[in-house]
Amino acid sequence: MRMPLRMFYLAIIQVILTSFIIYYFVSSQYRELSDLNVKTLETFLITQKEQELKNYIAIALSSVDHMAELSEDKKDVVKVSVANIFKNMLYNGDDGYFFIYDDKAIAIVHPKQPDRVGESWWDLEGENGDKIIQVLLANAHAGGGFYRYDWLKPSEKVKAPKLGYSIYIDKWQWMFGTGVYLDDVYSQLNNLHQEIDFHINYTKKIILIVALSSIFFIFLFGIAVNLSHKKRAEAKISELGQRIIDVQEEENRHISRELHDGIIQTLISIKYSLEATTFFLRKNKQEKPASLTQAEDNLGFAIHEVRRISHHMHPQILDELGLSAAIENLSRDFAKQTNIEIKVSKPSLKKLLPDFINTTLYRVVQESLTNIKKHAGAKCVLIDISIQQTWLTLSIKDDGVGFDVNAITKQQHSGIGLRNLAERVEYHLGKFHISSSKTGTEITVKIPTKSFANYFNHLNRAVKQNDT
Repeated sequence: MRMPLRMFYLAIIQVILTSFIIYYFVSSQYRELSDLNVKTLETFLITQKEQELKNYIAIALSSVDHMAELSEDKKDVVKVSVANIFKNMLYNGDDGYFFIYDDKAIAIVHPKQPDRVGESWWDLEGENGDKIIQVLLANAHAGGGFYRYDWLKPSEKVKAPKLGYSIYIDKWQWMFGTGVYLDDVYSQLNNLHQEIDFHINYTKKIILIVALSSIFFIFLFGIAVNLSHKKRAEAKISELGQRIIDVQEEENRHISRELHDGIIQTLISIKYSLEATTFFLRKNKQEKPASLTQAEDNLGFAIHEVRRISHHMHPQILDELGLSAAIENLSRDFAKQTNIEIKVSKPSLKKLLPDFINTTLYRVVQESLTNIKKHAGAKCVLIDISIQQTWLTLSIKDDGVGFDVNAITKQQHSGIGLRNLAERVEYHLGKFHISSSKTGTEITVKIPTKSFANYFNHLNRAVKQNDT
């Protein structure tokens, strides 16, 4: 795995793990803090309710304090009067009332459930198994106390959690109490829990969005980095390919020069020596040996072949007279060898193009003519070179049998090959296009003028710097 891709995956994994850890700790801490706050609020609300019940009891008892001083012989009458007072003493609508039981759990006062009055409820059990009236009596005898239990809520006719408070009145031997329903408290707490859950879920969504956004941006960054690496790699490969081509061309130029200036000159001197020998024999009226004639013929063929090879590797005319002259010369040789009519249309390009453009276009023409000779069966070839606006265009068109472009371009060819030609052209930011049908084939090369205009700009600046 390449290092950038590995770092990309590590970054995504780190974001996922970090997001998970942050979510876990934030949600757990938030949950703990929220539960603590809810518990504190519940305690506060219950404390308020307890104080409220004590206040109700105190107010109710204060309303009958004056009756506690009456004589003992009127005790029963007083108790009936007090009971009637408490029976009609209501608060908080229908849900706030007072109840009275004696030590045997016989109901004395119960405004909302009068059918309980006069009966003992000693064994009345709550849903948790507690003896409700016994607990209230025990709390009352203990000096007053609170007790939570479920009881019918008058306003809604359903059971609801209730907080009861009871005290004991020694003078009348009553357990006197009241209570408030806690469903509103639990409703507030439940709403608070829902709000907490909402905030936790909202936090989770925020963390998820941040995580996904981070992964998305890392993904985009990774793609950008990979594309950048890919472009740099492709540029380096293209540059390396061009360097290889340049080295090959330079080597071909060197070998061509060595053949032309070295071996051909040596062969020509040998030819002169053979011709001198022939002249000497004729002067002495001696017959010219057949072997000498054969040697002269072989030597002439060798000189021709060496010149042809030298010219094919790198024509000196391309360096000396430019692209136009080199293509014309190549076309003449092609026409002589194949008897195919060839027409060349061109501007004067002797000093306009740099060597690397000249070499590329010359190789395109050379390879195209080679393919036409081998495969096209053409009778006429048109070569057109033009400069229009910002493009240098080379077109090579024949009237041959054509070929399957897709099949051919996917194959490796001997020599330079069409694919290598296309890569050469593309290295100069150019376009290489082949179209072919049964009526002929056309190869079009387009190179932007900026590819070689910049070359001359740099060259001129370098010359000026050298002059200064």
